[in-house]
Amino acid sequence: MPKITDTPPQEIREEFNVLAADLDERIPAKKLDKNILICTWNIRAFGGLTEEWEATDSQSPKRDLHSLLCIVEVLKRFDIIAVQEVKGELKALRHALKLLGPHWSFLMTDVTKGNPGNDERLAFLFDSRKVKLSGLACEIVIPDDVLHANKAIGNHALERQFARTPYGVSFLAGGKTFVLLTLHVLYGTSASRIPELRAIAEWIRDWADDLHKWNHSLITLGDFNIVKAGDPTYEAFISRGLHVPDDLQDIDRTVFKKAYSFYDQIAWFDGELSMVYGRGGVYDFRDKLLLSRNYPESQLSWRISDHFPLWAEFLT
Repeated sequence: MPKITDTPPQEIREEFNVLAADLDERIPAKKLDKNILICTWNIRAFGGLTEEWEATDSQSPKRDLHSLLCIVEVLKRFDIIAVQEVKGELKALRHALKLLGPHWSFLMTDVTKGNPGNDERLAFLFDSRKVKLSGLACEIVIPDDVLHANKAIGNHALERQFARTPYGVSFLAGGKTFVLLTLHVLYGTSASRIPELRAIAEWIRDWADDLHKWNHSLITLGDFNIVKAGDPTYEAFISRGLHVPDDLQDIDRTVFKKAYSFYDQIAWFDGELSMVYGRGGVYDFRDKLLLSRNYPESQLSWRISDHFPLWAEFLT
């Protein structure tokens, strides 16, 4: 049985040369004390791993060593990655960290129990050569009195805790302290997402005000399951002033060509960043990963992900 640290077959090595060159062209270089590259990536059902270079039709999960090598090659281009859909099974994550090396660290939540939680964790991976923890790690819970008030008010207010508790961690990089808050909003119907989106907008507005007094930034990122700009889900998300930069607007976020969505977001409040936003985008890997396999979109989604990594460069 091959291991993740073994030398890959020749065709995979050749494919990696193409991938590395494309990443060099499309993702900014990591520069110490000059920029911070932050990414959010919902890696579909990031849990188990088949320890073969190619998982066969009869094997499960479909994510194999070839797939994980591709995922890690993308991950290592960033300084911090917020990952959604990390499952209770941690085999794929453990093997990814082996490839990333000893200078990479991570923090994650425990799994969220119950059907809405889908046995998922939220995680941050970060390059400790450039990024340090700044002391805070927390999960956001709505106070009971707020929930009780919401039940009386109704009108798309959150009447229960988040299906998957938002996760906030403070980091220090390039002399700047900032808090990243990640979330995976309950999918459900479009209308059922609005209470969580409105609640997170309210929460981070108040939190950002406190942090701004100390010249600390608050950036929220993750899979918010927003339908599109102008939709009630998007309006709920930006209801308290969250800003989505122009170059993160009209871009595909999923591998399915006919399923344009606004699911994944990186946003903050205008005028409250201690850093300068440079640019951002997605890494569309459809024509760059697993080329020798020629998988359809559905297969690609289970081996890599159904979401593209969404990234932003901040200048320090």
